[in-house]
Amino acid sequence: MEWEVEVLKELVRLDTDATLRKNYDKAVEMISSYAEQLGMEVSVVGDEVPNVVAKLDVGAEKDLALVSHYDVVPAKGPWKLGDRELDPFEPTLIDGKLYGRGAADDKSAIAASLGAIRDLRGEKLRYNPLLIVVGDEEVGGTGIREVVEKRGITGDAAVILDASIEYLSVGASGVVGGWIKVKGKGGHAGYPHVTKNPIYGLAKLIEELEKFASFRSLKLSDLPSPPGSPIKRVWGRFTVTMLRAGQKHNAIPEEASAGFDMRLIPGEDVDQALEELRSFLTDASSRLGLDIELELVGSVNEGWRTPLNHPFVSEVLDAMEKAMGRRAVAAELGGNDGFLFARRGVPTVAIGAIRVPENNIHAPLEFVYLEDMAALKRFISELLKPGAS
Repeated sequence: MEWEVEVLKELVRLDTDATLRKNYDKAVEMISSYAEQLGMEVSVVGDEVPNVVAKLDVGAEKDLALVSHYDVVPAKGPWKLGDRELDPFEPTLIDGKLYGRGAADDKSAIAASLGAIRDLRGEKLRYNPLLIVVGDEEVGGTGIREVVEKRGITGDAAVILDASIEYLSVGASGVVGGWIKVKGKGGHAGYPHVTKNPIYGLAKLIEELEKFASFRSLKLSDLPSPPGSPIKRVWGRFTVTMLRAGQKHNAIPEEASAGFDMRLIPGEDVDQALEELRSFLTDASSRLGLDIELELVGSVNEGWRTPLNHPFVSEVLDAMEKAMGRRAVAAELGGNDGFLFARRGVPTVAIGAIRVPENNIHAPLEFVYLEDMAALKRFISELLKPGAS
């Protein structure tokens, strides 16, 4: 793993902050250089953000997309680890853990992919490796949309290398976000009798939204939840995540808003879920005497699933057993880029080098276990080899 660790260190040293699109070109140049050294045919695609698409043509009939991302969430240092201070962008190896922003999410997957392809060069493989490494995954998925939607690059099967190492994901939750706005009549706080304060209305509505959250929790998938979940099967979720109202202490605002995140079970119909939310809000508006408006924000991720009896799932589980000594299946409580592949009929699964919440992804002291990166590399190798099925 010495080569892979050095690649990971080099990637972590690049601050690829997705909110600033920082060092994107340098990251793509670095990944492209490694891929070219492995004899891969490399293209950089994307009009808004650069994305690496690299293929090693070994003469196989099918291409296997190995999908990861180079961007990271912001990090401020120093990180405190006991009496030590760590720079988020200076990779530090301690007791088999490599600390640094992006070490687990998702640069370990890039290094593991390159390492597996490096070891398999010159061998007859079941698939042509198709490496897809994108930007902007953490802030809306511009990169993967440019690759899949605009360029139509999907491969014949896809592995999203941005998930747990503990199980194979055969599905992921859909994600809908937005604002629920309560309209009122603003004015001077000294004259509340001539206003209609929307904040009080929003407070009543939030209590009602707890009931909607309970309603959503009754929707159950037939796919198992990740280990440690409070419910055995993936369930629907609705969460109020933000509150927004007013700008001055002495001014009653014209509207008050609650930001929300709604998670769909894999395969759930997005339009039906939204209609249920709209119906609930219409009923609440009537009962509470409120003027309510729903605003969706960003693109909708409808989630995805691959049938458990699909031949590709069997292949992947065989590879997992050979590489890790186990066969474990679940579906993601979060969403990921797999839906863009699945909606095009591409059999899709997800796995990575992440242990949630142990690896502190999106938080101080993010790290990856080197043994997990090694296991992910072995898994990719076993899946590419002819004996994977």
